[in-house]
Amino acid sequence: MKTNLKKFNDYTQRITVSVPWEDLESAFEDHIRRFTKKVRLPGFRKGKVPKKVVIQNFGPELEAEFAQNSIELHYAEALQEHKLVPVNRATIEDLSFSEGSSLNFTATLEVEPEVKLPKYQRKMKVKKNVYTPDETDVDGYIEEVRRQFAELKTVESGSQKGHLLLVDMQELDSSGIPIIGKKVEDRYLLIGDGVFGGNNLARLTGLKVDDTAVIEAAAGSEGGTAKYQVTVKNVQEEIFPELDEEFIKKVDGEATDEASFRQNVQKRIEERLDRESEGHLNEAIVDYFIQSAKLEPPPSMVDNMIDNAIEQAKSNNGKTFDEEKYRTDARPSVTRSVKWYLLRKALVEAEELSVQDEELDSHIEEILESSKDEKGQVRRYYKKSSNRERLRDDLLDGKLFEKLKEYAKVSEVAIATSELRKQRELAAEGA
Repeated sequence: MKTNLKKFNDYTQRITVSVPWEDLESAFEDHIRRFTKKVRLPGFRKGKVPKKVVIQNFGPELEAEFAQNSIELHYAEALQEHKLVPVNRATIEDLSFSEGSSLNFTATLEVEPEVKLPKYQRKMKVKKNVYTPDETDVDGYIEEVRRQFAELKTVESGSQKGHLLLVDMQELDSSGIPIIGKKVEDRYLLIGDGVFGGNNLARLTGLKVDDTAVIEAAAGSEGGTAKYQVTVKNVQEEIFPELDEEFIKKVDGEATDEASFRQNVQKRIEERLDRESEGHLNEAIVDYFIQSAKLEPPPSMVDNMIDNAIEQAKSNNGKTFDEEKYRTDARPSVTRSVKWYLLRKALVEAEELSVQDEELDSHIEEILESSKDEKGQVRRYYKKSSNRERLRDDLLDGKLFEKLKEYAKVSEVAIATSELRKQRELAAEGA
């Protein structure tokens, strides 16, 4: 077998394959014998038709079937010869074969491109947001904890800020006509919270059961805003439990009074903000590599990821799912994900990082220690190889980002949570 490899770009390659007849003759004879056993012709018993008659009647069909079977075998040999791992199904062209002649074809395929990493060990500069919480954050956290234990009391006099509305929400078109299939039933709204404040606050105030109002809110994943007609099914007031010693001990076994409870809450908020800050820093590092590396991902890898997401979305959304719109909207983010997949793979190799089985088992034991009453469920979960490998990937990510942060020149940007609240309030007012 002779092969010739031609590279069109970083990810597209074409293999020309030629297999001489002497390498095919024995296999072709076997193919004829197998074919003959299945043939039925008038005047002959099944499987007893002479070879010459079989070829006269089925020659083109025999040759086409043999060629197709042979392509798979010799294409695989060509991939092994050139050490290629395709990421898509090859396009076969220029196929030619007949008895006594060589088999010739070309296969065009895509492979993962060679990744040229930027000089990140000296030049990586990234920003890290450092968030500073205040007493308002503590108050908000405690209010959410109290809300979890709140009792609901029906209100007859009309809705006010802070009340809960149980509503049906019907999206309207630009002319105010309900859009079929765009209705959400039995949704709770907290008046004054987020988009249910701002310009919508007055629209949602003073409502009783069976009243309607038209509000504006985000239009789901489509972006922009849309109008919704809300129909009130119930108006309720939350009766929060008192923040006394009994309640504090119920929700925080380490706290002894309100002061220590607030300190513990402050610590939890700071830990959560630190995790968010580290997560944003990781994303900044990802952005650095995606912007710095000259890398074009194979279109088939992007298409495959989008196809998988579409199949999942179809099963979740059924007939209301707009496949073409999703395909268009998802392409930029999926392309970014594929780029990072390729860059991450190259970085792990360059830094010689890995997670051994012993490390994996040790981490699972740590999870078990913190699981208390759910140890059996956790053990069963990590007996499944796919779940173990997912955890291995997570641990490898952790190692990779810790290593990259050692190289990075990180400039910290202090951000008060009060500024974030102002931004959210302004966004809500614009709704």
